[in-house]
Amino acid sequence: MNRVATAFWNPIVAKEYRSRMRTWRSPVAMMVYILLIGGLGFAVFSVMAYANSGITGGGNYGQILFSALIGFQVILLAFVTPALTAGAISSERERQTIDLLFVTRIPPFSIIWGKLLASMSFVVLLLILSIPIFSLVFLFGGIELDQVVYAFLVTLVTALTLGVMGILFSTWLRRSLVATVVSYVAAFVLIVGTLAFGLFFPTQIDPNATKAPAPPAFTYLSPVISLVWIAGDGSYLSASSYGVRYPNTVVGGGSGNTVCQSAPGGGTSCYSTGSSSGGLVSTSGFVQSAQAGTGTVPSGFFEGWQYWQATIVMQLAICLVALLVSAFILPPVRRLPWRRRNLTKSAPAVSE
Repeated sequence: MNRVATAFWNPIVAKEYRSRMRTWRSPVAMMVYILLIGGLGFAVFSVMAYANSGITGGGNYGQILFSALIGFQVILLAFVTPALTAGAISSERERQTIDLLFVTRIPPFSIIWGKLLASMSFVVLLLILSIPIFSLVFLFGGIELDQVVYAFLVTLVTALTLGVMGILFSTWLRRSLVATVVSYVAAFVLIVGTLAFGLFFPTQIDPNATKAPAPPAFTYLSPVISLVWIAGDGSYLSASSYGVRYPNTVVGGGSGNTVCQSAPGGGTSCYSTGSSSGGLVSTSGFVQSAQAGTGTVPSGFFEGWQYWQATIVMQLAICLVALLVSAFILPPVRRLPWRRRNLTKSAPAVSE
């Protein structure tokens, strides 16, 4: 068996596959998952049909249905994935079987990789089972095939990130309950916390800048922004100018009740002062991005990238770091590679 086949099918993976799929929990979990996705889709369609003109007034049933399904799927996977991985290593310690893995010839990274691969295979199975439901959005129009592919890719990488973080906490913490709680907290921070970061710590706009502002790069870790742009609802983010803000400035107010300022990219941003009297008026508002509707990061480190591309790259970087840290802290005795070579050279030769 070559190295590639060994990486995807080591004894850990084989054992996890057999033990996971032989129980009644896996079929029940798949059935509940599909019923929840299908039930939400039916509920959203019923509401749109009852409203007749659509929730947003535009009647774009396919776009609304797709946005609801993909958002709900991310929420479901945020609950499912940590439960699959948070007890992968800590449960071995609680059953006192971790020492049996250490005495085998399986390296620590293969143990971590096998546990992760077995758990993520179940997540991939859930995503595959949901494809027929998502295919119904094509009947209503407004969604292209590439949007579905990109959305599933972002969802899969997000689930992988949550799974790797669960493995890390399961390796670091010795109790499955504690590891599970911390994994759910980390999932909340990744999806919601990073999104809230852009609201509380937005990018301050420089009126003299030649490029449109972009939200802080830290916010790209959340899949919400990427999925909103993929679904074609990015106009909502650009209209509210999520993640960007003018600093408090003092401008001259005339007899009217509207104040205008220069915006980056040569545009103009106007605000209502709420007063028709003259004098100085203090305003603090938001500016619409010059590249609204394109889904492209206008400035910063990921300038010119699609939002979903930046999200995937940043989340994969977290996965790589978490995997390496997990493999390092898993063995009870940790020696660095160069330390092992020194011990081998200094070991005395055994004479016959």
